[in-house]
Amino acid sequence: MKELTSLRNEIDLLDQQLWDIIAQRVDIARKIGEWKHTHGQQVLQPERYQQVLNQCLTRGKQHGLSETLIHEVMAALHKESVRVES
Repeated sequence: MKELTSLRNEIDLLDQQLWDIIAQRVDIARKIGEWKHTHGQQVLQPERYQQVLNQCLTRGKQHGLSETLIHEVMAALHKESVRVES
């Protein structure tokens, strides 16, 4: 049982770090939105999203992650980025 508790504690720590990183990503997306607004650029740029998604698919597959997981996580992150950039 101690081993299970230790493993769960590791996951809890990783979850905290993950949310911190997501918050940082959203903050940067907000700054990008401000820049786009100032410079008259469209918020939604499909070619950039595809570029990022392809990079994440490559990296995720190297770590043995499923394409489904990568697509779902990136879709959620993209949706939030578009929201804060608008």
